[in-house]
Amino acid sequence: MSGDAGHSNGHNNENNAVRDELWEAGNTTKISQLDDGGPDGGAPQGFLEIVYGVLFEPVQTMQRAAKNPPLVTALVIVTVISLLGTTMGLLTFARVFSQSLDSGGIIPATRSLAPVAVAISLVFSYVKWFGYSAILHLVADLLGGRGGARGVFAAAGLAGLPHIFLAPFQFLGYWYGLENLSVSVLLMLASLAIWIWSSVILIVGLKATHRLSTGRSVLVFITPYLALFLLLILSLIALVVTISVFPLNTNIPGYF
Repeated sequence: MSGDAGHSNGHNNENNAVRDELWEAGNTTKISQLDDGGPDGGAPQGFLEIVYGVLFEPVQTMQRAAKNPPLVTALVIVTVISLLGTTMGLLTFARVFSQSLDSGGIIPATRSLAPVAVAISLVFSYVKWFGYSAILHLVADLLGGRGGARGVFAAAGLAGLPHIFLAPFQFLGYWYGLENLSVSVLLMLASLAIWIWSSVILIVGLKATHRLSTGRSVLVFITPYLALFLLLILSLIALVVTISVFPLNTNIPGYF
């Protein structure tokens, strides 16, 4: 018995060593063959298991999600976060205008338009999720990644889970008012911390899905932000050039 146990442990250690080497080499096919669960990574994770894992065990959870992307769970997370954000935004909007002198007709209009705002917010969240995932997948593929689009799609959705903890801070802003400096600073710090937390989870997910190094995964993550920043700079340059070519006191016939 002890000999069989020792042989089994030695075999498992050998498999783990081979799996680590294949991980570094980016060979996902052979890694799948070494796993007991087969290419699909075994039985799908449960919803609560995924939620707990994303928050507290992101590396292991994202590695399993890369093999069997939990798209339904990611969809639920994106939907819940969108609904929470929209609800808090509508409450804050109603509070601000309820303190104005001419709020009699604004509050009923806000209530009647709430379903429309929720629907628009959901559509925008889904489009942003899909578009951002597509960009990340394209950049990762250009940098040598070998993962699938479904894995990136799931990782981007799951990575937004920490934003659910922003709701209590948003409620403080609604209750005490954003004009309260302490509340505003607390909300800003909480938003920054949660964004960093979510970003780290997404980077871990990109690394697990595309079998990239940590450095390349970070580069994939920041590339859309760099592109957006570059676009902003070019837009400002174009605006400055336009203003310099057409001074403010220039009268264009037919228009002024």
